[in-house]
Amino acid sequence: MTLPRNPPALSLVALLSLTAGCLKSAPSAEPDPVGAQAPPPITAEARKASTPTSFSCGNTQTLQFGPDIPPDFSQVSSQVDADCFAWQQFIALNWPAASMDGGADAGFGTPGDLGAVQWQTWMDVAQVFLPDGGPPPPWGTVPKVDPACLAEAGLTAVEAKGLLALTVASKFAEQFDPNSSAQAFPFSGPAWLGAQNGTNVWYDVRISQPEFDYVVDAGLYNASNQMAQADAGVALVLPQGSFQSNSVGAIETKSAWMEVSTPTDARWNRYKLAPAVVVDPSTQKCRTATVALVGLHIIHATQSQPTLVWSTFEHVDNAPNHNADAGTTAWNFYNAQCQPRTLSVPANCSADGGATQVTVGCTPNTPPPYFIGSGCPAPSAVQVTRMTPIDATAAGVTTKVQQHLAQAYPGSVWGNYLLVNTLWSTSSSASPTRPVKAPLPFASPAPSGSIPIANTTMETYIQQTADFGQGAKASNCIVCHAGASIQGPSGIASDFSFIFGLAQGLPANEQARLKSKRVTPAIKAGQLHPPRMRRILQ
Repeated sequence: MTLPRNPPALSLVALLSLTAGCLKSAPSAEPDPVGAQAPPPITAEARKASTPTSFSCGNTQTLQFGPDIPPDFSQVSSQVDADCFAWQQFIALNWPAASMDGGADAGFGTPGDLGAVQWQTWMDVAQVFLPDGGPPPPWGTVPKVDPACLAEAGLTAVEAKGLLALTVASKFAEQFDPNSSAQAFPFSGPAWLGAQNGTNVWYDVRISQPEFDYVVDAGLYNASNQMAQADAGVALVLPQGSFQSNSVGAIETKSAWMEVSTPTDARWNRYKLAPAVVVDPSTQKCRTATVALVGLHIIHATQSQPTLVWSTFEHVDNAPNHNADAGTTAWNFYNAQCQPRTLSVPANCSADGGATQVTVGCTPNTPPPYFIGSGCPAPSAVQVTRMTPIDATAAGVTTKVQQHLAQAYPGSVWGNYLLVNTLWSTSSSASPTRPVKAPLPFASPAPSGSIPIANTTMETYIQQTADFGQGAKASNCIVCHAGASIQGPSGIASDFSFIFGLAQGLPANEQARLKSKRVTPAIKAGQLHPPRMRRILQ
C-alpha cells in the first residue's frame, strides 16, 4: 500500500468564515419553545461511527468507504463486477489525504474542500522524468515550482506547497514532447479543450509508489537505460497488484481540470476543487487559480489483469448526448446558443501555419483551428457532445454507488461523478517475457472491442473511431495504449504506458532520428512552428 504525504487541508469554508460568523451570531427569528434545549452537536467521531462503512455491489463485490485500494480483481466474472471494482478504486483514490494515517476525519467529498485526495499525493510524471534524464527525487517529495513562476503568481515557496502545478493542455502530451501542448489527435494540429467559461482544460498524470519504485530501481527514468534494458533482453513489465504481495501494483491516474472563475458560487459545490498555479496559455506567465475536476482515468496493472484494468470517470455536467435535448444544465463544454467566433491569430498559431483569421465553429467535437501558447489567442469554448451514451451497465452501478454515498456522506461532491465504462479482459494475454515491438495484444476485451469508450474531456476528438497505425477501429483505451513504447525509435513496447516516452537522455544520434520521425509535414516545410508550453517545475 502506498504511503501518501498529508498536506494541510484547505477549504473554501475558511474563505467565508467571517460571513459565517455573522450569520451564527444573528438572533433567531423564532423564540425557542419553553423548556426546549438545542440538540448537542454531532461530533466527527459520532458521525464516523454511524456512517455505513461497506455495501454490496454487483454479484460478488463488497465496496468499502475508505482509502484502501483493491490490489486486484476479487472474483470478478461480469461487467457489473468490473464496474464495481472501478468504483472501489475511485472511492479509495479520492479519499482525503488528511484523513489517512490517523489524521482527523475530513469527510468524503465535503463541498468546498480544497485538500488533496490520495492520488494527488502521488508523484507527478514531470517529477519522475526530468529534462536531463537524471534520477527523480525521493517518493513523496513536494513538487517545487521555479522561483520566477512563484514571483509572477505572487506566491512564496511555502504557499506553493500543496498546489497543483499545471502546464499540460492535453492529456496526450506525454506521448511526444513533455513541453508540447498538442494532443495525440489530430497529430499535426491543435487539440486543446476550451471550456464554456473561456479557459482551457489542464491535465495531470501521476503514478503509484510501486510504479515509481520500479521506474527508479530499473533506471527507466533515463531513455538510454530503457534502451539498454531492451538490448539485454529484459521486457518492460509494470508491477502487478496482488493480494498475496499486498501491493497495489502500478496505477496511473490522468486527470482533467477546468479553471473556476468564481469558486464561491454554489455551482462549484458539486465539484472536487483544488488550488493550482497555472501558466497562462497566451502570456506564459504564472498565476494562481482554483480548478475543478472534470475527468479522471485510472489504469491499473494487476495479477489477474496483466493487460491492465481501464476505467474512466467524469463529471455529470460535462456535455449532453449527441443530438439529444440539452435541457437546462449549465454544461461545462456545450452551449445550446453557440455562435461561431472569428479571431485574428499570428500565422504560427493557426492550424495551417498561414491563416491570420480563424473561426471557432459550433459543430460538436471539432478540433480548434489554432494553437494556444506564447503570443497566441486565449482559449475559446469548444462545443462538445457525448457521441456514445454512458454504458447502461456502468450507469446502473453508478446509481447504486451514489445511493449508498448519499446515505453515508450527504452532499458529497463525488455523487456528481459518473463511470463512463470499464475495460478489462475475460482472458488476459500474458505479459511478455522478452522485449517485443508494440502494439501489444489485448485478448477477450470486455466490453467488446467494437464498443467505443471515450471520456469527453480526454478523448474529445476521437470518441468513436481512431487510427493509430493499425487501421481505423472503435476508439477505446487499448486502441491507443497498445502502441505505447519506450523512448526512442526502437518501437519496443512499454506495457501499455505512455509515460516512458517522456524519458530524456538519448544519445545525440538517436535524438536526431527521433526528431525527424516526430515532426509533421507542415513543420518540415517550415510552415508551422507551434508554440511550446513553459516548464515550471524544478
